[in-house]
This record gives sequence, structure tokens and C-alpha cells, in this order.
Amino acid sequence: MGIRRELLLIVILIVIVAVLAMAVRFFNVNVVEADASNFVMEDLQSKYPYADIGIMAISSQYNEAGGKYFEVKAKVTAAPETKCPERSHIYYNYPAQNFVPQPPEVITKNCVVCSKGICNIAFPEEAIIASHTFEGTENVRSYLQANQNAIPYVNENNNSWEVVWNSQTADSYYAVTLHRNGTILGLGSISKS
Repeated sequence: MGIRRELLLIVILIVIVAVLAMAVRFFNVNVVEADASNFVMEDLQSKYPYADIGIMAISSQYNEAGGKYFEVKAKVTAAPETKCPERSHIYYNYPAQNFVPQPPEVITKNCVVCSKGICNIAFPEEAIIASHTFEGTENVRSYLQANQNAIPYVNENNNSWEVVWNSQTADSYYAVTLHRNGTILGLGSISKS
């Protein structure tokens, strides 16, 4: 009778282990890139409803337990159509991992760009600010003071940025071409007529 009881107990334990293994498989979340992208965009829209937002990069990673997650780099630009847009990069881990999230990386703030060290204009927001704050852009500053409703349009070329300032009420617009290293390549007022 003792052996039967032991065999029955072993069979019950095997069944319990099998049920637990199936339950773990059932609840194991299959993390996909689209879920990470949707989660990040929803979170950005709720936190920054009036900003220009977007995902810059998504890379798959694995934690210590072998679980898959995604590192997501997103951009947030407050006041994108002004002369002083503020850009930050926000980093997410989806699903969340057991460590403190990185603080936002501030790219532009307080209408300042290339204030220290080597200048590298990598983003359109930096080009917008440089187009009217760098030495030699005094005429653009005057144009913007006279035309408060001017909107910047930015085009990226191989190694340069072209920023066009246009106001509906002005007879002309300003075009500024900047090298990525911060050098002004061209600047001029162009008549609309």
C-alpha cells in the first residue's frame, strides 16, 4: 500500500509540474516591435499633446532572465514652428525592465545651440535656432522681429541645412544655408514678386 501511495503522489506531482509549465507558456507575453511602438506613441501623445513626436529607433534586447524587450528612442519637439523649438530625446524600455529609466536627453533649450565646443548641427531644430542666432544672421533676426508670424521650413541636404523663414504678410522671405559644422554657407532675402 505504501508503494501505491508513493506512485500516486509522484504522478500527481508530475501532473502539477506539467500544468504549471503550460500556464507559464500561456502567460508568457510575446513582445513584438509594433506593441512597443504603439505603447511609446500613446504615452508620448498623452504626455506631450501639443508637441511634434516620433520614434527615432527601436532595437531588441534581452534581460538577464532571457526575456526579450525593446529599447525605444523617441523625439519630442515643443513649439516646432517657432524660432526656438525645444527638442528632447526620450528613452523607453518595453516592456519595462527592472532598472531606472534614463532621463530625457535635451538637444535644444532656451534658444541656444552650439554654445560650447565643436559645433555639430544634427537636427532641424538646431538648424532653425542657428539660422537666426549665429554671428552673421543679424538680418534674419531683424526680419523675424518685424514678422512675428514667420514660420521656418527646413530642408536637409548632404552636409547642410537650408532654413527658409516665410511670413504671409512680408514681401520677401529669408533663406539661410548652414553646414553641419555650424558654418553659414549662404544667407539672403528673396523677394516674393
